[in-house]
Amino acid sequence: MKKSLVILLLLLSSGYIYSQGVYRPGGILNNQRIDQKRLHFGFTLGLNAMDYAIRNSAKDNIRAEQVTFSPGFSVGIISDLKLHEDFSLRFQPGLEFGQRTILYSDDDDLKTPANENILESVVINLPLLLKYRAKRLDNYRPYWVGGFSYKMDVQAPGHLDPENNVMVSLKPNFFCLELGAGIDFYLPYFKFATELKLSLGLQDILNHKLDPENPDADFYTYSINRMSSKVVTLSFHFE
Repeated sequence: MKKSLVILLLLLSSGYIYSQGVYRPGGILNNQRIDQKRLHFGFTLGLNAMDYAIRNSAKDNIRAEQVTFSPGFSVGIISDLKLHEDFSLRFQPGLEFGQRTILYSDDDDLKTPANENILESVVINLPLLLKYRAKRLDNYRPYWVGGFSYKMDVQAPGHLDPENNVMVSLKPNFFCLELGAGIDFYLPYFKFATELKLSLGLQDILNHKLDPENPDADFYTYSINRMSSKVVTLSFHFE
């Protein structure tokens, strides 16, 4: 996740340098009308890496942490409403597919094998974003996006299931802060963009209620004080 933040900062800084005219415009300008449209549409494909921000409670000497990252993918549609020459409002509903692996270990008994909890996610993502575009130079235009999204994980486990290594139950609905940067490439017949975006969950998604059907597994829930979602997505937009 730290590497993703570094890449995001590099994109932001490179976009700023680019907007100051380091690259000189020249040649034929492609697809000049798309930015003049009041409303236009498109679709997006992406790769994602899902993560949990876990704050342990230090109870029962059990420590939870995410130890592996599995690549996932995202699909969605784009609606772009022009507000100003440099600003637009974007609604990008889509689906995110991925998984996270939580490792539980006993700090007092290192000889006890660690227990893994693999959590698969199918997330309905409804982001509303403000897009700021720097000055267009030639057929390139860097931009920044920011906003909020409502997400619903339809695969979130609603109860404990120790037999299938489901050690925590999660709330399916939550809100996220969205921050990203990218570059628009103006091609002859459409606009293509690459975008790196960080999504930070604003709420605790761990269900802290006791499960009367699995009282022996509640100590896994006790070990976590707070859990929130983090997702890094590399998207490819076609507009």
